[in-house]
Amino acid sequence: MRQPVREGRSETGVLPVLAAAAAIAFVVLAWIGYEALAREFEAELVEDGTRSLDRTADMARVWFERYSALAPIYARDPRVTAALEAPGDAALARTLNRELEAWNGLAGTTDTYVMNRDGTTIAASNWEEAHSFVGRNFAFRPYFRDALEGRLGRFFGLGTTSGLRGYYFGAPVRDARGIIGVVVVKIAITPLEEDLRLGPHQAFFTDEAGIIVVAGTPALRLKRLGEIAEAERARIVETRQFDGATLGPAPVAAAGSWLDGTQQLVRAPDDSGSGTAHRYVDLSRRIETLDWTLHVLADTAVVNRRMTSALLTGGAGALALLTLASLLWQRRQRLVERLRHRERDRLALERRVAQRTAELTAANARLEAEVAERRNAEESLRRTQSELVQAGKLAALGQMSAALSHEFNQPLTAIRTYSENAIAFYEAGAGQRAAENLARVLRLTERMAQLSKHLTRFARRSQDDVTPVDLDAVLSDALGLLKGRIERAEAEVHREGDAGLAVLGGAVRLQHVVMNLVGNALDAVPADRTPEIRIALRRDGGEIEIAVEDNGTGIAPEALPRIFDPFFTTKEVGKGLGLGLSISFNIVKDFGGTMRAENGADGGARFVIRLPAAGTGTREAAE
Repeated sequence: MRQPVREGRSETGVLPVLAAAAAIAFVVLAWIGYEALAREFEAELVEDGTRSLDRTADMARVWFERYSALAPIYARDPRVTAALEAPGDAALARTLNRELEAWNGLAGTTDTYVMNRDGTTIAASNWEEAHSFVGRNFAFRPYFRDALEGRLGRFFGLGTTSGLRGYYFGAPVRDARGIIGVVVVKIAITPLEEDLRLGPHQAFFTDEAGIIVVAGTPALRLKRLGEIAEAERARIVETRQFDGATLGPAPVAAAGSWLDGTQQLVRAPDDSGSGTAHRYVDLSRRIETLDWTLHVLADTAVVNRRMTSALLTGGAGALALLTLASLLWQRRQRLVERLRHRERDRLALERRVAQRTAELTAANARLEAEVAERRNAEESLRRTQSELVQAGKLAALGQMSAALSHEFNQPLTAIRTYSENAIAFYEAGAGQRAAENLARVLRLTERMAQLSKHLTRFARRSQDDVTPVDLDAVLSDALGLLKGRIERAEAEVHREGDAGLAVLGGAVRLQHVVMNLVGNALDAVPADRTPEIRIALRRDGGEIEIAVEDNGTGIAPEALPRIFDPFFTTKEVGKGLGLGLSISFNIVKDFGGTMRAENGADGGARFVIRLPAAGTGTREAAE
């Protein structure tokens, strides 16, 4: 009997249909992926611009807060009040001029000056320069009027004398009668603009009139984004805010919207100086403390470049996939033939595999348990290591931030004291003593420069940094810095014990410890008795003991266990932060020594330091 022939669809006829369907599906999916990728890149650009907007806004607020407190602080200085209350006293004015010049240099501000109630400048930091403000009247400036009304005056503008842009802060000066004058501090805009220039995106600030007052791109500075209202134009003329500036239109124009209308596009020149215009997403935020609006321009060319890169990568990937698919199809044809011949071998192999299944399953279970155990152990070790590293970093950062403040405060206070003494000696005709004070100032500035260079290595200091230090030199320098304070307190300082001793440590930091202990001893003695401070040195085997004892009221028993804790202080509010003894304790510890606090036999406080001894006769150690 004849068997019927089974007809089937030819494989060669199915392949073109499948290929066409695959091609259409690929194109559709590619288009959907392209649009989704473009939206994602656009959203990422806006997100990155927003982060830059946040960082720049925070930076501007920090910049504002850093300088806004200077004018009110200066306004409370008695020398400012005295000069305003005695306008005809040339000596007071000359002293105030020098003081303003010193303040201006220390604070890094552009100008600092004092005006009386009618707006005339009576003293200025630039009193010796050709364009000195002394004698000039700035009553037309808003910061002056605001300060006379008892508020902190804030104003941005061009200097009518210097022609330089700056931000002004004006604070009222008061006496018993009321407001008698105004202290003004002007700060330069260029550091803020340099920070904007180094940022990832173009950024600029506009004032309430739409004028670009600060910009990282020079071509945008002092340009207007639109027409200036008549009221604003009248205010600008009255206050001479932009004296002599043309205030032309900014090369920034609207260029549509983005992300379904949620973002504004503008066309503006890039920051390379070539004048080439780009499209940017304009992200803005109001900075209330400055009365400015911050604009961050995120370049859309970044999205275009990323899309081009993605298309090239996707095209190369698609070509590679097509090539691979072709190779796989050919290989499949060969495999089909091979599989027919291998079917018999497969059946035999399955029987052998079945025999091994139980054994392999058990071995695999044991292996998985061992791997899981080792992974858990590795993860636990990694977490422990991370916690230890983080704890070390936080501890170093805490010590460093506190140490920096105390390391610099003592020399700066001494420089100010010596400078004031030099002025007093000079005015009294004691030129030799004035020169001695100025020489001490020079030595202190040289020491601060050395200290600044070596403080950068403080956090990672090791035992290799500890070198022999001459204790006599350390005590002499420390007491020399405190000489003025000791004399004012009419204190008696007695140095007892061995001479020519040397310890292992650092001269500058050890001097800081001695100054802190002597200063605390001066503070601890009540006003009704004469301070007596004894500094005793003695060698005890391989260690040197330094004891500082006062005749004060001693340390309360409940305070002794916490005396070296950070921020613990027994002084009145505002007289100390409670960091001096904590930092001194850690400095001594870094040198491999110990420090303890106790009450002396006469009732005063006694602090004892023990440090490893070094050879005698060594003069100074590197810090």
